[in-house]
Amino acid sequence: MDRLLALPRRAIAPGVVAVILAGCAPEPATSEGAQVKMLYDIFLLIAAIVFVVVAGLIGWSILRYRARDDDGREPSQNHENIPLELLWWAIPTILVIVLFILTAQVLGRVDERTDDPALTVEVTGFQWQWQFAYTGSDVVLTGLPGEPPVVVVPVGERIAFNLESPDVIHSFWVPKFLIKRDVIPGRTNRIEVTIEEEGTYSGLCGEFCGLLHANMRFSIDAVSPERFEAWLAAGGRGTP
Repeated sequence: MDRLLALPRRAIAPGVVAVILAGCAPEPATSEGAQVKMLYDIFLLIAAIVFVVVAGLIGWSILRYRARDDDGREPSQNHENIPLELLWWAIPTILVIVLFILTAQVLGRVDERTDDPALTVEVTGFQWQWQFAYTGSDVVLTGLPGEPPVVVVPVGERIAFNLESPDVIHSFWVPKFLIKRDVIPGRTNRIEVTIEEEGTYSGLCGEFCGLLHANMRFSIDAVSPERFEAWLAAGGRGTP
């Protein structure tokens, strides 16, 4: 009996752990990442609620409808319950539709392209480093073995990264942005972000691209617009 009563608690525990672990997700550094984080939280919350309800009903059914004697008699059987069957069809269907709509809205906003971003950076991912060329200036940053590039950008302004590759597929990924984009040969992909806080954010290639894949690192140094303009006017030299 005690083992049966412990079953629902054991089943619910993973759901509680999942909700707690949601707080371990990195805080997004961009406004676009904040929208993705909100979507993640909604998915996790709904999944946790569904899990707890289903696990609770399973545990309740085990306790409520178990055999009460030793003669092998089965409890009464119900072969159909149309209202209940319609209910458990309608609930997941509505949830899927709602989550699909929310996902489409967030992806639409995250993938939206600005006609005239404050800054455009041409990014080339190659085996096995990165090159960043600032449109409208002569500043070009190219990573070297053991010396990953430090990309300086302004906070609070829309920044567009145009992504290209001359060799294999790479992936432009800054974990704090909560968004990444593949860098595909023969195609120009684009990612636009608005960084909300000053700081240094580590970036890397998120797609295995060969022997020295692990060396494809870079960092984003987000500074105030005034410091960025001074750094750019100095030809990208020195510390902003």
